[in-house]
Amino acid sequence: MYEIYSKDLFNYLFYLTNDHSLAEELVQATFYQAFMSIHRFQGKSKVKTWLFQIAKHVYYKHLKKNPFPSNLQFDDSGESLANLDTPETILQKKEDDMFLHFAITELKEPYKQVMVLRAFNELSFKEIGDIFSNSENWARVTFYRAKLQLHDILMREVKK
Repeated sequence: MYEIYSKDLFNYLFYLTNDHSLAEELVQATFYQAFMSIHRFQGKSKVKTWLFQIAKHVYYKHLKKNPFPSNLQFDDSGESLANLDTPETILQKKEDDMFLHFAITELKEPYKQVMVLRAFNELSFKEIGDIFSNSENWARVTFYRAKLQLHDILMREVKK
């Protein structure tokens, strides 16, 4: 399970925390919790959905213990997925990614999580609804509202 889902969980948690090492810790905590509660998994959802539910709860638990972000700097130690020709375009892509990442961190909960799950982890609306114990329609509406909020944040930042 770790080999199959750890990267997706890491990406999800990294976008929520903006901290590479914290995201790694939370992934480990997620798999620990999954191991400890595997006997309660009833198979009513996909394993991936179940793991994301656990990750969500691990993240919430972390927020309760640490209400202020531990790392306000963008952690760019992850691999770049871009394979562009010129240094200028690579730099522009990196700046755009940082700008988008900043904007996503400005979203309120659960909009931030729904945006990350849908846009970066490519989960279906049904899976997102299951993670939050809500309907598929709730996930669609929340994602739509998150896009509107994200647009407002981006436009506000562009005007600065």
